[in-house]
Amino acid sequence: MLSDFLKSSLKIYKDDTDSVANWLAVTAKQCGYSSDLLDRTDQSSSLSSNATPSQSSTRLKGKARKKAKEAAAAQGNQSGASQSQTAGKPPAKASYIIKVKDFIPLAEFIAGSSNPVVKVPAYLVGVLNRAIELRGQHNAQSREGNDPDDASKRAVADETHSYFMAILERTREILKPRMPPGMIGDVLCAPSLELGGLGEKATAQTRNMFDKLDIQEPSQEFLDTPDVTPAPTPISSNEHRYTAETLHSPEEQYLAAQCLFQDVRQTRGFLRRLWTMYRESRFELTAASITTNTAIGFIRELEQDYLQQFPEQSDYESIVNMFFGVQCLAQGEDPAYKQRPDDSFNFKVYGLAEECLLSTYVLLSSVQDVISPGHLPIYKPGHFGHRDLRSNWSQKSPREKFQDDKLVLLEAFPDLMLMTMITSRSPLAEDELIRGFRDMAPGKDIPLCLVFAAQCFLDVQHVLEQDVSRAHEQLVKAATCIRASIEQNMKFHESLRIVNWPKSNDLGFTDMLRVTEEWVLRDMIAEKLKKIQRNMPIPDAEPCRLLKQYPLLCGLFTFALKMRAQEISLAFANAWGSILYTSQLYNAARQEKLLLKPWKDMELLIALHSPEKFFAGDRPKGLEEYFKRFLLSMGYSAAIFASNRRRDIPIASARGPRSLGGLCEVGELFAGRYCNNDQNVAWTRESIQRIIDAKVDDDSEDSESDSSHPNINAADKKTDKKTRKVKRSATGSLINKPKGDQRSTTTLDFLEDLANALQAESLELSVDYLRMHRFCWMLLRSVNDACRPKLLEIYGGGYLEKENQLPFVVGYIFMTATQTSRVANLLLPKRGDFEISSRLLAKAAKQIEDMIDTGAGAIEIKVLEEFGGYRLDFGEMPDDWAESA
Repeated sequence: MLSDFLKSSLKIYKDDTDSVANWLAVTAKQCGYSSDLLDRTDQSSSLSSNATPSQSSTRLKGKARKKAKEAAAAQGNQSGASQSQTAGKPPAKASYIIKVKDFIPLAEFIAGSSNPVVKVPAYLVGVLNRAIELRGQHNAQSREGNDPDDASKRAVADETHSYFMAILERTREILKPRMPPGMIGDVLCAPSLELGGLGEKATAQTRNMFDKLDIQEPSQEFLDTPDVTPAPTPISSNEHRYTAETLHSPEEQYLAAQCLFQDVRQTRGFLRRLWTMYRESRFELTAASITTNTAIGFIRELEQDYLQQFPEQSDYESIVNMFFGVQCLAQGEDPAYKQRPDDSFNFKVYGLAEECLLSTYVLLSSVQDVISPGHLPIYKPGHFGHRDLRSNWSQKSPREKFQDDKLVLLEAFPDLMLMTMITSRSPLAEDELIRGFRDMAPGKDIPLCLVFAAQCFLDVQHVLEQDVSRAHEQLVKAATCIRASIEQNMKFHESLRIVNWPKSNDLGFTDMLRVTEEWVLRDMIAEKLKKIQRNMPIPDAEPCRLLKQYPLLCGLFTFALKMRAQEISLAFANAWGSILYTSQLYNAARQEKLLLKPWKDMELLIALHSPEKFFAGDRPKGLEEYFKRFLLSMGYSAAIFASNRRRDIPIASARGPRSLGGLCEVGELFAGRYCNNDQNVAWTRESIQRIIDAKVDDDSEDSESDSSHPNINAADKKTDKKTRKVKRSATGSLINKPKGDQRSTTTLDFLEDLANALQAESLELSVDYLRMHRFCWMLLRSVNDACRPKLLEIYGGGYLEKENQLPFVVGYIFMTATQTSRVANLLLPKRGDFEISSRLLAKAAKQIEDMIDTGAGAIEIKVLEEFGGYRLDFGEMPDDWAESA
């Protein structure tokens, strides 16, 4: 099930009605309403004598009962898994059910109260409006879709759905005098039913709302209603929680199905927009792919929530058939009509079938029938026909669209089935489509999440069209760069070792090379197909045929490779200390005005990680401070620099030397899922909130937030602003959305936040720390060569016994420029009374300047721009970079 923090359309509606019931009950009690009439646990208890419509038996049989048991078992497993999260929390309040017909007596009692006089809060007006709006849309359509000859069903429908809506409207009307003045004239407060008849007659305005719609979208007023969270009511801690009764009529099932397909439709539209931005090079492949696959997982949860609430509808087929049938009748069409005998459905309502994914479900049903254990269906190219690529998919006729989708799925079907056989042991990711195909079998239910996954596969084809293979090119390019960097690094360190990185640690590199070669640079699908069809008169398949048509999987593979490569590369660079200690030397040369140009690659890393991570605080200034920060980075305790320190205080920090950490906080949430092929991402309130909070701030936010923060000085503001500017210039487009209530969020809003967060981390994910390590190490070599004669004179030949001690050269240069003559056992003491001088720092700065002049100081940025497609903007850094520290 979805986390309580995430809200589907159905959950929002149910929360709205529960909020109304709870507010009415609690407020009525505060006004003196008898608790005895409220605090009853029996579902049949009531506050009034009016009878509600009778309900038929809900005893399940056959497949429906089996589905209900499976849903109950799944819920039990999830409850067990969540016990650790709920441990220590206070027990939930007892919940009591308020019958819908009791809303009016409670509202009347509250409206008539004079002590106290109740003011209806704005949030309650919002939830009432939203619930009535949704009911009003459904009411008009369900009337159109009902069988006019079935009077008994029509009567039940009127007594349940329209009855409920009229109660809500009457409740709103009673409370209107107590509502905030600005909300009384709201367009949503206008009744859509004649209240006297309690649902006997719908107005023409409400009926006309659906006259020409295939699938109804909520009105603009409904969309503009804010996502309200009930304000806390001042009640005692032992107060109960009241909820509205749950109805199980066919109309309620249809209303829930309408909410379900509304979420499906809106999610699908958002994902198409995301891939359109990718096609226009305004969005990252990895961000679009992870967001899409996450959305498919959410659709699975939405379907499970629906089936748990209505277990009599045992699968997606029963849901879509009901929904499609009512929609067709509402449009005056026969759902069973076929223009041609071999038509799969009524093509006159193709738009409706395509919107509720019926057309894709039909295609999946046809391929499911040919699946058999141990057998791989293989067809000659063109066996089912050839796609017509002369026109865009959107310009084709309904029948042509269906035929094109059929060819796409049938051509990919053998490769997808073969992929299910090999990706189960893959160290890289498999998406929801592959997992769904693995579970397919003749006669087995096809779940909505698999249909949605297949639809996303088709939608990406529709959006990208001729550009669909670009994702595979990007995957190969990323894999090639990772392989080249690892191979160069292993060659660079053939005879150069340190204790912190034993030979056995190189197994991580060799494993990365193996994964890159086997799963990306080689075509495992084509190799296995070739073996299978060795004795068949079938030509060899096009190389990488599936991946070229599968941008989503290419994006997941790219993410997995980059995450694995960055994890081991950061560990390697931290073990050698090359980047951190070289940055100390660079910063000193920069602050002392010894450089004419910036080291852009280093500036990029400092901007991404922040000066605090590099320098244990802001950028140090002054010779003594350079040396102090260097010692802190090497692992010295900060307490040794205190003026009143004790003699017995430990010299070394318990945390050890400082190191750079991973920057992809949101990406880390998906590392297990896509790098280790774990089953699912464990969504918690904390992980969801982390994604919502992750963003790249704009300049308008800078001025407001920074100016009110007492601990941010002008230099820090300028540095932080430059950091955000560099990141914004690199990550490109983000999805603009207003900030909402952070106490809960809709699934669609969360997907937008997720896409933005992943997009904002795309630059960090692409940095090659191995390349940066090698250039830093080569710089340290040249610095040592330039300073060696003087260092030998001051410290003797023992200052550098092995090349793996090169980072200590930075410390010796700093110590030479300070009054410090000895640092415990970290550095050798000075051998005499030498002049305190920064000449060695000037020599080191000359080596940095020479490196920058060769272009090596911006090689990482060049690779990111040319191969990664990033555009990095350092603003005015070439002119004022030295003064901006």
